Amino acid sequence: MQHDKKYLNVALHGLEKIIGSTFPNPSVFAILVESDKQFRDNKIISFGHTSSGGRPHAEANTLENVHFKKNKIYTLYSTLEPCCHEGRDESCVSKILKSKKINRVIFSLIDPDKRVNGKGKKILKKNNLEVKSGLLENQIKNLYQGYILNRKENRPKIILKLAITKDGYITFEKGKRTKITNLISDKYSDILRSEVDAILVGANTVRTDNCILKCKMTGLINKSPIRIVLNRKLDLSTNSKIFENCKEFRTILFTSNSSKNLIKNYEKKGVEVTFLKKEFYTLKNILKKLSSLGISNLLVEGGGKIFNSFFKENFFDYIYIFRSNFFSGIKEKKFSEAKIDVSNFRLKKSYVKKFGDNLLEIYKNKKYES
Repeated sequence: MQHDKKYLNVALHGLEKIIGSTFPNPSVFAILVESDKQFRDNKIISFGHTSSGGRPHAEANTLENVHFKKNKIYTLYSTLEPCCHEGRDESCVSKILKSKKINRVIFSLIDPDKRVNGKGKKILKKNNLEVKSGLLENQIKNLYQGYILNRKENRPKIILKLAITKDGYITFEKGKRTKITNLISDKYSDILRSEVDAILVGANTVRTDNCILKCKMTGLINKSPIRIVLNRKLDLSTNSKIFENCKEFRTILFTSNSSKNLIKNYEKKGVEVTFLKKEFYTLKNILKKLSSLGISNLLVEGGGKIFNSFFKENFFDYIYIFRSNFFSGIKEKKFSEAKIDVSNFRLKKSYVKKFGDNLLEIYKNKKYES
């Protein structure tokens, strides 16, 4: 029906507002439409989305306290296939069937979770409901990119982020923090942080920047992502700012050092320490572990070493380069390890945006080139 796309488009716009705010479950937006039998008089009577923390689900919130009328047709629109597996809560498919009033279910994307993956659709059809899927699939699939990668490749969607000077340097002096971006870029970076599940840095960045990795803008602090620190040797000071308020802002540290005493020192600060044996301390295994925790969108803000590690192993989906308008004044041979040569990416720029005197250049992984 013509209006199916219209109402699913409304759900799409709703999804854009909440995406990334329902960790550890995917964000879903649903709408309930009441129609006469000829579908001439159609109106939205309820809508809902996945709650903060991942529960209740969108469909459950949409159907709560709805007053159904006789001689009406009810269509539930959802951005993702309704779940059919029983967990802590009753499944959304079960709630739909229990209402005994939903006639049609229209959703965009088949849930890639193995526990669902078309099963919800089959159950609804078996119970004589009209079911359609695939509408606006490409647009909505883009918003679920991280969730799809989590379920199919056991890793999150990965954004590598760097700030560089006009001539490509990430710092002016080894071991010292260098301010490169302007205030507008910093605010955009804060918004970017609020839209991901986790932010990852290496030990060198913690030492050099003594970073906190929280959102700073008013209204975004509570949307601060999980902080991930890679520290193979477990030799960072527990007095580093990133290890403050760990009970309020979840912080996970990966190490290959098995010292129980050292681990206990971090755990006293509220840090979750994940130990991996040296032979298993790889980016692939770290990303797999993050995926198992429900992390679907990861922002990597480490320095040159971390950036190059992810880039060389092709563990990235997008690269965000914030470029300032000034030169470093560094002689290339003297400090070449601090230089990022964008031309070596051999990637096409997919997007450029100006933030005052800064430029944001976005590059896509080649696998997304059509």
